[in-house]
Amino acid sequence: MDRRLMMSCVFIAGVCLVTPGRGRSVEEVFVAAAQAAEDTEGAMCMRPDGVDAAGPAEAGPYTSDTVGRRLSGAGHAPQAIAIPKSSNVEGGDLPPVRMVVDPYPSFNGVVVDTTNDLVMMSDTNRKSLLVYDRTAGSPTSKEAAAPRQVIMGPDTGVGFVAGVAMDPAHRELFTVNNDVEDRLVVFDYDARGNVKPKRLLYVPHQSWGIAFAPKRDAIALSVQTPNMFVVFKRDAQKFDAPLRSVRGPLTQMADPHGIYFDETHNEVVVANHGNFRPRELITSYTAYDARESRQERSGDKVDENARGKFLPSSVTVFDGDAKGDVAPLRVIQGPLSQIDWPMGVAVDEVNNEIIVANNGDNSILIFPRTASGDVPPKRVIRGPLTGVKGPMGVAIAKDEIYIANFGDHTALVFPRLAAGNVRPRRVIRNAPAGRETSGFGNPYSVAYDTKRQEILVPN
Repeated sequence: MDRRLMMSCVFIAGVCLVTPGRGRSVEEVFVAAAQAAEDTEGAMCMRPDGVDAAGPAEAGPYTSDTVGRRLSGAGHAPQAIAIPKSSNVEGGDLPPVRMVVDPYPSFNGVVVDTTNDLVMMSDTNRKSLLVYDRTAGSPTSKEAAAPRQVIMGPDTGVGFVAGVAMDPAHRELFTVNNDVEDRLVVFDYDARGNVKPKRLLYVPHQSWGIAFAPKRDAIALSVQTPNMFVVFKRDAQKFDAPLRSVRGPLTQMADPHGIYFDETHNEVVVANHGNFRPRELITSYTAYDARESRQERSGDKVDENARGKFLPSSVTVFDGDAKGDVAPLRVIQGPLSQIDWPMGVAVDEVNNEIIVANNGDNSILIFPRTASGDVPPKRVIRGPLTGVKGPMGVAIAKDEIYIANFGDHTALVFPRLAAGNVRPRRVIRNAPAGRETSGFGNPYSVAYDTKRQEILVPN
């Protein structure tokens, strides 16, 4: 890392430690941190599209010799991972003995555009966006479905992406980078291949979900460790400040992920993992500089009580105009609810139901929209026939429920009233059937267990 980049990262870390209540609003501190990041723009570490170290992957839509054609004429030919052939006597670059690489995408967020009959999903593994026909997939096909378009490459700014949104009125595609890049990128509907975004917006570190509110012309983003969500203008860019934020102990948010803006009922629905860490505005580390926060550390002692706590997972529902430290209108939480590490969340605004991608037990939970307290779901989709495995994203459209699996190379489509251990109506594969996924999400380090001769990868 060059000195200019290092100094920028240090300054960002310092700004991120500023806490509320000292004369600066949440929005002001966020903008200050984003402006400090300007010097680092473009300094992203992007994994080039490539092949397994053992050789090209088998035939499929994402092998090294076919992905270029799948980019629909974008003119960006992918390259294999650069592995040096030799090293000098002083050390230098050394080739790995072997590599563990998943050459196929891993679905994360999902969104449906019923106006143009499209469905888009984010991919955290290959760092891409994939757009399919809304009715793509088959209940029996073992082959990967061909996307209409793929947005992928170092110029795109697409990295560890999570939430996605589509705006058919302005013909724009949105995705948010959850880690490292700390930015939301926007593309035209017809974007393909390695293209620069139409615009970008700096967002708080650990932004995860996107909720698009077309009537308000606004987007809401969930942010994990600060336990908050922020609302921006749809066309916000670069260092524009949020219109408002919702954060504080009264909100009962804890590590929020999925978020949905229900404009019919003027409510914002948020899915919470339950990891609560108090008093931090923006997490006190960057990709280059992990540390405990100043609230936790005093001299050489660490205040364990300031480290937060684990709470039961939940779904919190807020007034659509909520701002600041306000209590939710309703909270679904408790053993009867079966909520366990909820990821994506969606609202069926017509049929008054909340749909939750329940990652903790590989299920889909459906609640009445007005449910509150420790209440059981109205319906549950769960079981080996369902194919639900590590569900991340969920969407509802045209009386169908769309599920993005992270646990394998599939997305699933169920009838709206599906319940129990039932097969999906359609399966959208991004790899041939039977292809295992590495399960890598965002690994930062590895350890070797000498006794068991196993490599441990924290995800």
